[in-house]
Amino acid sequence: MSRNAQLHAAHRLSAPVGQHRRATAQPFTPPTGAEHRAAADHVARQKPTGGSSGGYRARPRAGHQSRRALRLALGGLGAFVLAGVCVLSAYLIAADARRAPAAARQQIQARDLGSRRVDAAPLSLDEVFPAPGIPAGTAAYQVGMTHIDTDCGIAAVGLLGALLDRYGCTQVVRAALTAPYGGYQVTAGIFNLADEPGARWVANQTRQLVAAGEGTFAAMAGGLPGTDPRIQPPALASWDFHGHFLLYCVIVRPDGRPVRDDDPYAQRITTDLLRSYLGDTVLARRESLS
Repeated sequence: MSRNAQLHAAHRLSAPVGQHRRATAQPFTPPTGAEHRAAADHVARQKPTGGSSGGYRARPRAGHQSRRALRLALGGLGAFVLAGVCVLSAYLIAADARRAPAAARQQIQARDLGSRRVDAAPLSLDEVFPAPGIPAGTAAYQVGMTHIDTDCGIAAVGLLGALLDRYGCTQVVRAALTAPYGGYQVTAGIFNLADEPGARWVANQTRQLVAAGEGTFAAMAGGLPGTDPRIQPPALASWDFHGHFLLYCVIVRPDGRPVRDDDPYAQRITTDLLRSYLGDTVLARRESLS
């Protein structure tokens, strides 16, 4: 063998065992019964103590408990609110039930002014002009002479008297007044007609009579001191109806000059006497509790 061949053989012999050597398969030997028992004991020792056969028991988390407590609190609050709503509803229903009989009694006792058949009580001076003054803000109208009559024509001029008689007028209650401003002289009063449709019709027809100069309302005692009561001074007449009643006022200036439609005193007198006093006070009191 040459020297090179000897070196190559030595290199092969000095290589680590197992790097170039294949592992040989070992024959399978079944475990004995003792080996089976030893393996089972090892597995049993690895299981946690105190648990079930299914493994570890999960511990409840703090977040889950908080959410559950919140749900319980919200549920209790909702039940409380619902109970409060039920109690309030029951109270309101009971209150309405208590108010209903009182309102019904008031409606029964209220007087209907739509017709003299149901409002049969006649007017009186004490009902319409019970005091020597009629309040108007901080001042008052001074009530002078008062008059009541079954002849409605005595308070009318021209064709108006016949028109009042045609629609069943049975009374007129009136008074002579002095306004608290301007010294204006006023006649104000109420005609008692048969029903509301008749009062409305007379009010509409009076407008045509006044515009044509064929009729109007009369001023008491001529409207001015020392004048002939048969002579009507220049005056501004206003009227309205309320139920089966016709309300009116006649306004005369203290200097005897005609009263303009836009006269501020005349406008205020009309509001004070026709609307506020005769309508909203005298007749409103009449149609309230009888």
